[in-house]
Amino acid sequence: MNEIVISCIYCTMKKLALYLLFIFGGLFIPTIGTILISGNMGIVDKKMGITVEMKNGEKMDGEQFVIGMAASELSYIKEEEALKAWMIVCRTNFVKAASGENSSKNAAATQNEGNVADVANLGIIKNIKQKNLNLDYISMKELEENNGRKAYLEIKKRLEDASDATFGQVLTYENKYADALYHEVSIGKTVSSEEIYSVAVPYLISVDSSQDVESPDYMDVKILPYDEVLQKLTKADKSGNLAKTDKSQNIKILKSSLKITKHTENGFVQEITAKDNKWTGEEWKKIFALNSTNFYLENYNGKLRMVTVGKGHDMGMSLYGANALAEKQITAATILSYYYPGTKIVNSDLLNWQN
Repeated sequence: MNEIVISCIYCTMKKLALYLLFIFGGLFIPTIGTILISGNMGIVDKKMGITVEMKNGEKMDGEQFVIGMAASELSYIKEEEALKAWMIVCRTNFVKAASGENSSKNAAATQNEGNVADVANLGIIKNIKQKNLNLDYISMKELEENNGRKAYLEIKKRLEDASDATFGQVLTYENKYADALYHEVSIGKTVSSEEIYSVAVPYLISVDSSQDVESPDYMDVKILPYDEVLQKLTKADKSGNLAKTDKSQNIKILKSSLKITKHTENGFVQEITAKDNKWTGEEWKKIFALNSTNFYLENYNGKLRMVTVGKGHDMGMSLYGANALAEKQITAATILSYYYPGTKIVNSDLLNWQN
């Protein structure tokens, strides 16, 4: 008899337990499900409120595009604080472009014209096409293809964490969006916009970045036979003058008279000549796929040796330098204030930031 009573009590308790699990489990399971579906408990789905129409016709929120901008250049960004600084730079450049301004790559020129975005009076374009942005970007699909699934997931999480930690933050100078120019590796210091563009921007000045000399990309050397040099120059010659002249004669001219005739104070080449032929530093860089316009030329065992220093235009933040500072426990805010003196990080409340 006692065994029957105990058995009944047990059955009743079991039913009660199942009932409670059903009632209270229903409260928790949806929440857990939402977290699992999101794939990341630490990331809130935040939106900027600017829609970007991609080249393939798909549409995405501006913040997701900013993440793709940051993903396009991570070779030198390993530290968390450096990635945060990089994310703020990318977001600033995106917002400037979305406001109808020129991209950061030629923004120093617009500064001289007074064409800079005022944070307090900025008319943000809510819908914009990628082709009109002129900003570097890589899709998450490309990121995965380039790195493999495992590494991709790790990189994606780092990017999302940096986006979440800096969400809404942009770089400003005197209440205007800053021209957040950047480059990969400096020549050991950054140079001013005045030196490169002949336009003085208060926060695009020369600062020490001597840690960059330790980068594998600090110096690059190319050695080419003169006939190959001539071949590349002829292919790039839109006038066709080189093709009309005898090849052996052109090679003699290159060997005897090729020289750099104009350069900036810190060695950024402005003009190269060979008798009556002229090239700008940018043209020469493009023709020979050099890392920067800071290079010199010399004869070397009957060939042309081109030695390039740094990677990029050398203005604004050095990505390698930013990471080196972050390795010393320097914060993103301090990194940005160092490379862009006088600027401030602000949370823009003009955009339709959404959680």
